[in-house]
Amino acid sequence: MTLFRSPSQKRSAGAVTRNVTTREVTEIHDAQAQQTFKDLLYELMDKKGLTPKEMIRRCGVERSYFYHILSGVKHPSRNVVLRICLSAEVDTQDANRLLRLAGAPALYARVRRDVLLIYALKHRYTMEQANQMLREQEEAPLIRDESDA
Repeated sequence: MTLFRSPSQKRSAGAVTRNVTTREVTEIHDAQAQQTFKDLLYELMDKKGLTPKEMIRRCGVERSYFYHILSGVKHPSRNVVLRICLSAEVDTQDANRLLRLAGAPALYARVRRDVLLIYALKHRYTMEQANQMLREQEEAPLIRDESDA
């Protein structure tokens, strides 16, 4: 049994290798480290074709508050970030990136409420559907209303 392939075996297997320089790795790391919450949010909104007006309608935050978030003046709470994630239909990885950039804990699979939210993100639940599921499972909803009092 051969543990290592010769260079000719690698080429014949169709593998394309490229040496990545330390400078390239540093540039990628620096670009990621400099990204802000608002930058990633704009990027995700552009990728999904969502306007700020549509995001405000979907996630149910005050118009001025959302624009303050987009401008970097305000820093959203964890629940608001999760509402934005559900409204933008992002995947769990992007949701965790947004949470981290907002200074909030990432979704954690050992926390019951987080498991429900991960499920909602993976199954593209609307925010209303996710809220209903959280209430049915007797977990704190993302948006509180009169029935939660």
